[in-house]
This record gives sequence, C-alpha cells and structure tokens, in this order.
Amino acid sequence: MYYCSEFYGLNVLSLYEGELLGVVDKLYFDKKLKKLVQIELAAEEGNKLILPSKNIYHIGKNAITVKNNQAVNLKVEECTLNPCPINSKAYTIKGEYLGVVKEISLTEKFMCEKFSLDNDKTFDVSYLASSGKNTTIFYTPQDNINVKKFTPQKSPKIFKSARTVTANIMPISNQIEQIVNEQTPITNNSAVDIDAPKPNIQNADFLIGRVCTKDILNFNNEVLIKAHSIVTKKNLKEINRFGKIRELMLYSK
Repeated sequence: MYYCSEFYGLNVLSLYEGELLGVVDKLYFDKKLKKLVQIELAAEEGNKLILPSKNIYHIGKNAITVKNNQAVNLKVEECTLNPCPINSKAYTIKGEYLGVVKEISLTEKFMCEKFSLDNDKTFDVSYLASSGKNTTIFYTPQDNINVKKFTPQKSPKIFKSARTVTANIMPISNQIEQIVNEQTPITNNSAVDIDAPKPNIQNADFLIGRVCTKDILNFNNEVLIKAHSIVTKKNLKEINRFGKIRELMLYSK
C-alpha cells in the first residue's frame, strides 16, 4: 500500500544512467479519481518532467526508481487530469461539510482505496462522487442518486445558423434598390409614373420608424401618412397597398 502524502519530495532516479531526474512535485489522477496516472517532477533549470505511473519501477523510502531516462517526458502543456485532492475541502452531495482531505491510500497498482480527512473520518473510494481543483464530494449511505446524471448538456450549435442568418440579411442600400426596381420597372421605351399602381412589396419593414417629410396621398388624394409623422407598421401596410413605397422612401428619413 502507498500513501499519496509520502510521494511529495521524493527523488526520482534513473537506474540505467545513474541519474537524478527530478523531485516529485505534483500528482495527477484520472477523470474519475480512481487511479494515480502520472507524476510531475521538478527538474533542473526550472523544467517540468512527466512520469507516467506505469513507468515506475519501484517506490522506496527515500526515492522512486525508473529503468532509464526514457521513462519521463518533458512537460509541454498543462495537464487536464485531476490534481491530487489532498488539502481540498470535502462535502456531501447535500452540502454538509465533512473536513479536509489529508491522505489517500493507494494499492500497489496505484488504484485509490481510501480517503482520510483531518478529523479522522475515512471514506472508501466507492463513496467518491466527484473531485475537482479544490473540492471533493462524497456520497453517504443514504444517498441514492448518481452525480453522473448531472452531466452538463451540450451547448446548441448557434454559430453556423448565425452565419446563415447574417448571410441572408440584405444591406439597406440593396433593399432600397430592390424595392425601386420592383415597384418601378424601367425600360428604354417607358417613363416612370410615380402615381401608377405598383405591386405589393413584402420586405419594406426597414422603413418603420422613419419620419415622413411630406404628405403621401393615394389616388383619390386622401392622405395615407402626414408630413412629420412616424412610419408605423399599420400605415406602412396601407402605403404598400397603394404602391407608394417608393415615394415614401424618397420622402422619409
């Protein structure tokens, strides 16, 4: 049996080269905190080395030995495994404070066995619910829930749809040009009649909120919208019905 607290500060020696590789600085466990996976060593010149637990040859009272220096690798990126939870605060899944984790016992194959707290409480690994950077959560015998059911849902993929929506939004200048073209088809042999009935337009909502600068009249000289009035969805519908959208665009701001 091994104890995690006894790993810290041990020298790591290469048997073939007869070389001190570094000193144990950090311990890392798998995502479920069931097994010690790797050890981080503080080496010369401030370097960090990674020793996978499977490469350990023997653990003695004063040092850990490995077969040769190929047992370790230079650390090149931050570890994403679970850090050793020693000195983390322990709680039940219902939020009851239990104490501080002070020791973890391991089997000879580096599997977690028991957690010991600073108040002499112990928990078998089967009662472990979860553990993170600074907190360890345990089940109690009365609990009948599995925290795996609390797995976060995957975020909806909105970026693709957002790009699609953006791609379908026509600039205002293009909308105006489209509406003018739809309402006032121009040919080489025809003149534009601003009062002639035009087809209804479905995409003129961008005019809502503008201020009309002159009275817009229908064919009976009835006022559709007065000068200095704000364009609303209601009067825009009437203006569109009488084919006066182009005129409203020219006399609104």
